[in-house]
Amino acid sequence: MHIQIRNRIQAYNDAMDHSKLVLAQAFASQGEAELAKSMLESAGIDAMILADTVGGMRPHVAWSGLGFRVLVREEDEIDARQLLQPPESELVLVQTFGTRAEADLAQGALLEAGIVATVEADPTDSLRDQGRVRVLVRGEDAATAREVLNVNPPRQPTHK
Repeated sequence: MHIQIRNRIQAYNDAMDHSKLVLAQAFASQGEAELAKSMLESAGIDAMILADTVGGMRPHVAWSGLGFRVLVREEDEIDARQLLQPPESELVLVQTFGTRAEADLAQGALLEAGIVATVEADPTDSLRDQGRVRVLVRGEDAATAREVLNVNPPRQPTHK
């Protein structure tokens, strides 16, 4: 029985040799890191997330530190970084949200529909503490993304 346990531990350690792990990319939220990890694993690249959240009790510690880091094997580093690169085409604003949580939900809905979306702070927000967040997609995906989010671009002001 002792040999079986040692073999299981060895098999786990062989799967991701920690001495040869490198940073593929760091993220501001655990959700983004989980999505990146899933993308890598679906492409056949083993990945893991490293973050100090004090046992999950204080996620803000990760935000204020090095973030949520996605690690891959050294030999997979170049492929992983290329896979995680944002698309080359110009990004288009789909919708602006009042909170990051709302924008993250929209990003998740778009990803489920097969549309890659980026979430970022609204650079036109003059009062940064208002926390407006925007969701961007590739130009060719904008119409479909608006349909998914049930958003129609404003044609004329709704108030007089």
